Amino acid sequence: MPIRRRGSSHATSALSTSGIYVGNGSRYANPFRAGDPSPSQCRGPMTAEEAVDLFAATLKGPVGRCYAERFARALQGLDLVCTCPLDVPCHADVLLHLANEPEPRGAACSLEGPSR
Repeated sequence: MPIRRRGSSHATSALSTSGIYVGNGSRYANPFRAGDPSPSQCRGPMTAEEAVDLFAATLKGPVGRCYAERFARALQGLDLVCTCPLDVPCHADVLLHLANEPEPRGAACSLEGPSR
């Protein structure tokens, strides 16, 4: 079963084809970071857990679902490498679940909208 590992994009090359870097600078990076302002005006900076929750919620939205399906196909069966410490929430956990869930995913999304 694929797992989350801690490391840099350089460390991933040692994993050969069994792992892929999903941290900052990759196409799979979480655009939401701990310490960034919270989307709620009543709160201070986001925690790591809030940043991961926001990433997961975004992948469930109308456009995010298309990316989620693409990410799931590309990451299926691979170990995911990120710079986050292993004892804190990380978006790689969301991607691992998404890529390796036992349920079949829907048909591929199109970002072009309905045809006329």
